[in-house]
Amino acid sequence: MRPKHMRPGLLTALCSTMMIFSLLILAACSGGATSTPGTGSTSGGKNPADIHLGFVTETSSLNFASEMAAGAQYAANQYHVKAQIVAPPNIDDQAAVKLFQDLTRTSRDGIAVETLAPDLFARPEADAVRAGIPIIAVDTVPVAGTNITTYVGNDNVGAGAMLADAAIQRLPKDAKGSVIIGIDTPGVPVLVYRSDGMKQAFKQARPDLQVLGPFDSKQEPQQNFDAWNNLIKAHPDAVAYLGVGDADNASLARLKQANHGKYLTAAFDLNPVGLQAVANGVNYAILDPEHFLKGYVAMRLLIEHALQGKAIPTGWWNTGSLLITQDNVQDIIKRQQSLDTKGKFYQPIIDKQFANPSAQIKPLDQAK
Repeated sequence: MRPKHMRPGLLTALCSTMMIFSLLILAACSGGATSTPGTGSTSGGKNPADIHLGFVTETSSLNFASEMAAGAQYAANQYHVKAQIVAPPNIDDQAAVKLFQDLTRTSRDGIAVETLAPDLFARPEADAVRAGIPIIAVDTVPVAGTNITTYVGNDNVGAGAMLADAAIQRLPKDAKGSVIIGIDTPGVPVLVYRSDGMKQAFKQARPDLQVLGPFDSKQEPQQNFDAWNNLIKAHPDAVAYLGVGDADNASLARLKQANHGKYLTAAFDLNPVGLQAVANGVNYAILDPEHFLKGYVAMRLLIEHALQGKAIPTGWWNTGSLLITQDNVQDIIKRQQSLDTKGKFYQPIIDKQFANPSAQIKPLDQAK
């Protein structure tokens, strides 16, 4: 029996029907896809290569600023956008203002700003906002008149209290003497809030201890060391010396070891000497303001606005804080090895915060 052959017209119609059906299936499978960090695609169809963003920080020489810069770079890498991340090599606020003004010409899709001198930035920031450039303040609350409506930072009063509470738990109940607080940049609100948090915690839990300061502990490392050396000599009966800044960790650790001190020492931020001092049991803790998260959140908000047209939320995005002790310091040392290890550590936290941004945001006038 000869095989039966399908008529040419029927074969053509069937093939066409199968092709249409396949295309419908493909469209149904792909129609619900959404962009994710790292894919390079955006729902708005904009090319990441055409986006130009900036971030200016206080200095490239201290950990707090370099951590924010790292977080911003990680966000830029995920979205394959160009980000100019700049800072003076040493603390130079006038130079930082100049860098910001340069960014307003080259990074018109958005700029994040971290500064310890917000008053100097007030007019340039206001000019940039009037020119239509999105500006996000990071780590330091923007001053009135800038018209900046988004701030990314942690609760510094709560962070100061967290570090003080950890000291209180370690002090004998019959301990007598004073607690000395140092501030490396007097008058900067974010640092004053940390000091206020420490004072409040001691007043509530240990009103018998006299809390003195905050004293000027200076920003630059050698000046910081000299300032703490003088404070320890002037207050030899203190049961704890606590700093609110970056250089304080290393200075307090070096002095405690040299003096064979029995007192408690701790401070903020993640310089390597400070982390090792916690690992060695010299400093009892570090308070990590999680600057990496601040840099990441600010940059991602700018990226999503530029690429996808997402509105930048107004208010204070509270990124949180972390107390580092001997219990978790080795995990943090591993985290700090590279940009990749930092990103992997923080990604679950990032995912949680961006899954529900409203849970992170409070009114801007509540920032502290």
